[in-house]
Parts: sequence; structure tokens; C-alpha cells
Amino acid sequence: MIKGIGTDIVENIRIEQSIAKRVLNQKEFEIFNQLKLDKRKQEFLCGRFAAKEAIIKACSQADIEVFMRDIIVLNDNLNRPYVDNPKFENLRISISISHEKDYSVAFAIIESFE
Repeated sequence: MIKGIGTDIVENIRIEQSIAKRVLNQKEFEIFNQLKLDKRKQEFLCGRFAAKEAIIKACSQADIEVFMRDIIVLNDNLNRPYVDNPKFENLRISISISHEKDYSVAFAIIESFE
């Protein structure tokens, strides 16, 4: 059963890399620091920002309080994003992140296993 949906779009130029520690958790921050190109770092940070905002919006519809750094967005071996957090163990959170030149967009769906 769908509990909430959320979407967010970010104009990449508006997100400064200096906020990375406020947006990313430790695992994500390590990945961010391993990226070589500034453009790729910016894309990664903006994509995570948009994904977390989309998840927060979906969570608000499901009456779940969550903060940006509580959400861990990683990629699987096929480079698909997923949420890695035991706080959401009774939920399925599907996310999609896309980048296009100056923008990053994300969409999230929260489902319960009922």
C-alpha cells in the first residue's frame, strides 16, 4: 500500500558544496570525497539533496518524521539508488534520481508491507 509520494527538483547552481556535511551522512560523504571532478561532486550532492527532499515529502504524508541526515541514499551494483536505513525496515522506499545539465530531480514512493 502506498503511504506517500514526493518529488523535488534542484537547480544545481543553488546548492553549494560547502553544505555537503549538512546534507550527506558519513557513508555518502566518503563517496562524495572520492569523486574527482567538481562537476560530478556537484551532481552527486544535488541528486542526494533532491532525493532526500522527495523522501521527506513522502514521509510527511505517511506521518513519519525524518531529517535529511537520517536518510542514507546509496547505489547498488547496477548503480540504482536505494535507501539504506534500519529506521525504514517496515517500509519500501523506491527512489529515482535524474540529472540534466543544470538540474537534478528525484522522485520517491513509500510503501508499507501490509
